[in-house]
Amino acid sequence: MGGSLTHSGLENGYWGLMVVTYPYISGLVAGSFVVSSLSHVFGQKKFDSLAPLAVLASLAFLIAAPLTVLGDARQPSNAFELMTRDHLPYSPLSTFIVIWLTYIALMLAELYVAFRSSNARMAARHGPRATLHRALALWSHDTSESSARRDRRILRGLSVAGIVLAFMFHGYIGFVFGATKARALWATPLMPVLFIVSAIVSGIALMWLVYFITMRYLGTDVDRRLTDGLLTYLMLFLLLDLFLDIVDLLTGAVPEYAPGSTYFGFYHIMLHGPFSFSYLGMQLGIGVIVPLVLWLVPVVRNSRIGGAAISVAVLIGVYAMRWNVVLGGQAQSKVSSNTVVTNSVPFTGFDSVQTVLGVFAVALLLFLLLAWLFPWRTSEGGTPVPDLGANDNGRIGPDGFEGSVQATPVAPSGGEA
Repeated sequence: MGGSLTHSGLENGYWGLMVVTYPYISGLVAGSFVVSSLSHVFGQKKFDSLAPLAVLASLAFLIAAPLTVLGDARQPSNAFELMTRDHLPYSPLSTFIVIWLTYIALMLAELYVAFRSSNARMAARHGPRATLHRALALWSHDTSESSARRDRRILRGLSVAGIVLAFMFHGYIGFVFGATKARALWATPLMPVLFIVSAIVSGIALMWLVYFITMRYLGTDVDRRLTDGLLTYLMLFLLLDLFLDIVDLLTGAVPEYAPGSTYFGFYHIMLHGPFSFSYLGMQLGIGVIVPLVLWLVPVVRNSRIGGAAISVAVLIGVYAMRWNVVLGGQAQSKVSSNTVVTNSVPFTGFDSVQTVLGVFAVALLLFLLLAWLFPWRTSEGGTPVPDLGANDNGRIGPDGFEGSVQATPVAPSGGEA
C-alpha cells in the first residue's frame, strides 16, 4: 500500500514521507536564505563569511525540493502539464511551479552578482580553473571598487526580493494546509505562520552546522562571534515558535476554544494517541524544550559540541512538526473515541526512508558541486584566502592578486571548497 500512514478500518493516508519531507526541505531553503540576508540586507557584518555558504546551500536545496513531490507522484511525467497549460490561479501546485522557477532565476542572478568580482579576479590566473571562473563571471574583468559597490547594491535588492519569494515559496505550503477545511487540524490561520517561523528556525540551525563542519574540514578557526550570534537568533525564533505552538495547542486541544472535531482530533491523536510521542516528545520536547534548556547552560552554550547538539535537536524537532502536520492531519479525518490509527514507515521502495535519503543526498551533492565551482572563500565578505603570488609586503604579485605570503602552505584554487 502506498503512503507511510495507515488508518485501520477507516481510510488510507495517501500523503507519506515524501510529502512530509517536501515542506521540510523548502523550509531549509527559506531559512538558509534568510541567514544570508542577515549580512546582505540587515548589515550584520559578523555574518559576512557565512553569507556565501548560505546562498549556495539555499540554491542546492531549492533545486532538490521538487524531487520530493515528483517522487510522491505516481506519474511524474505529468508534471510538464503544469508548465504547459494555464492552471493559474486554480492549482496550488501550478502556483508553486511559478514561484519555484522565479526563485531559481533570482537565485542564479544573486549567485552571479555575489561571486562576480571574485570570479573576475580568479580568471586572471592560468589553467582550466581560470577558464571556468572567466565563464562564471560572464567574461567580466572589472574588479574595481566602484564595481564592487555596485554589486553590493544590486545584491541587497536581490536579497530583499529573495526574502519575499522565500516566504511565498514556503508560506504557500502552510496556506494550502490551512485552507483545507475538510481537515480540522489543518484549517487554522496559524498554519502559514507556523511554517514560516519553523522554516527560519531550521535554516539557522542548518547553517550553524554547515559553517561549523566546513570550517573544521578546512582546518580554519571557527568565528565565535558568528556562531554565538546564530545561536542567539536561533533562540529568539525558537521562543516565537514555542509561543505559536502554545497558541495552536490552546485553540486546538482545549474544548472552550475549539470545535468538537478539532478538539477530539487533537486530543486522541496528538496528546493521547499514535502521534503523542512525535508531538510531545519530538516536536516540543527535543525540538524546542531541550535546545532552550541547553542554551541556558553557559558551559553547553559556549562549547562547539553544545552548539551542534542544539542545532541537531532543532532540525529533528522541525521534521517532527512536518510529520505531525502532514500525517496527523490525515489521521484526524474521521475521529471518534474508537479511532484506531497505525503508522507504517517503509525503509525501501516507494515513499520510503530510502527515497528520502536519496533526496538529501542529491541536495548534498549539489551543495558540494556549487562550493567547488564558486570561490565562496574569496567572495565579497567571505573568508579571505591568502594568495601565493603576492610578495612579502602585500603588493600585487605577478598573477595580479593582492595579499601576503603565509608561512603555511595554502591550497590551490581547485581546493577552495
